Amino acid sequence: MAIPKSALSYSQAFKDTEKELKNHLPPWKEGNSSQKLVLLGIYAAIYFPVAILLSLVIGVYSLYIIFYVYPLITDEPNPPDLYFYQSSSEKSFAKARGYLCLVLVSWCLFWLLCSMFKAIFTDPGQIPQTQQWDAPYDEASESSSDLTPQTFEKRKDGASRACPRCNRRKPDRSHHCKQCQRCNLKMDHHCNWIANCVGYFNYKYFYLILFYGSIALSIFIGTFWEAVIVNLDDPDSSTVTCFLVALCYSLMIMLGVSVVGFFIFHSWLIAKNYTTIEFCEKRRQKVIEYRESPYAFSVYYNFQEALGDNPCMWFFPFKYRKERQNGLSFKFQKVNIE
Repeated sequence: MAIPKSALSYSQAFKDTEKELKNHLPPWKEGNSSQKLVLLGIYAAIYFPVAILLSLVIGVYSLYIIFYVYPLITDEPNPPDLYFYQSSSEKSFAKARGYLCLVLVSWCLFWLLCSMFKAIFTDPGQIPQTQQWDAPYDEASESSSDLTPQTFEKRKDGASRACPRCNRRKPDRSHHCKQCQRCNLKMDHHCNWIANCVGYFNYKYFYLILFYGSIALSIFIGTFWEAVIVNLDDPDSSTVTCFLVALCYSLMIMLGVSVVGFFIFHSWLIAKNYTTIEFCEKRRQKVIEYRESPYAFSVYYNFQEALGDNPCMWFFPFKYRKERQNGLSFKFQKVNIE
């Protein structure tokens, strides 16, 4: 099927625009007013999904407090009948439930925001600018045993992998990201929601976003339905309030299914020691060496490799890579390709 000329022209236009931006936009400190304005526009576009995510988190948390937690913990003289607490004992139980939900959701939100901050501002890892990782210029330099790093992944001709864009040798599990315009160590994928690649040094923080997001959304979906019913059946509730509460709950159900599903998927990836790229490009395409991950050992070891050596710190967004862990090499096992 032939590609329409209009599509080709648009594609070329985007490539030309990208080239012009690369050639004419200097670093921020060296730019003039108009160049800085263009840079601001680019940064705004890059961080727009991050702003959307933060707004969504804070907005839904605020609605949860206003429409669910506050009616439970406050002492209103005439609460709606649908809250199912009329006696003092029922009210005490409802108040305890409200405080418990408030603490749990606030706890998850705090660690989610910490993890999000760390995921955004932690470099996923890049190839060192040393002679060892310089791309070979000829076969003689390629065969040099003193400089050539020992890697599991090879090209089809058996030579070491190299990135033609970065002009660097590629360590195992590293890949080039077109959006970041560089190779990242143990690259999992590029995530626009954190405006960063997910790689060796920040994968744990990305995983914790999914972990705490899954818990918070599960609590929200499991409890906020009561507020939806009360507001829809309360004659004193305005149309705007009813629409806002129902819309928020519907959106959170859809988001909850996505986030929980994504969390389960990444938990499975960790247990099998795959990255998203390895799963999509190698295992799903039935590459023989990746029927089982060559980097996988026990499930416990795989989680240690992804989240850190100390299990007590797996679910806290603190530094988890030791100085000796640089993401340039990985323990791998021989693969039976028969």
